[in-house]
Amino acid sequence: AVVSTQSGHYGREHDLVHSETGVQVTSVLNRKDLNSIVLYDDEGETVGKFRWNLKGIFLDGCIACRTPWRMKNAKAAEGPNNWEFTLTDGVVRIAIEGEVLYEHALRAECAMVYKRATRFAFYNMGCENSFTLLTEMVAGNRITPDCAGACTDQ
Repeated sequence: AVVSTQSGHYGREHDLVHSETGVQVTSVLNRKDLNSIVLYDDEGETVGKFRWNLKGIFLDGCIACRTPWRMKNAKAAEGPNNWEFTLTDGVVRIAIEGEVLYEHALRAECAMVYKRATRFAFYNMGCENSFTLLTEMVAGNRITPDCAGACTDQ
């Protein structure tokens, strides 16, 4: 599957539903700023948004909960954390530094909606954040080291 935005240019293609490897991100974790990933289907239509921070975890229409303490405790004392989002077989997982610290099996109707997610893009994440493009992913043409010019040094 291709990961991209609705226009097909910004994101990546990846089989989010069947792959054991998820979206790998490096970002500073805090209670204010949401880490956001927009999920799309094959036609580029929005399936939903996954958002989380140290205060809460949200998946449009399916998850709205407080972040578990063990995730809050896994936060780096200073600087960014490496974390991974997976949606394998209808189970949402967040791993921090390789350890799965959140897991939620989606209800049947949510699993049906989100099994269509084959593409993703990042939303409202700053230039200090980064991601890893895995070999099984296909990048959209605006996925560049400087975020298509949005994160150039002044």
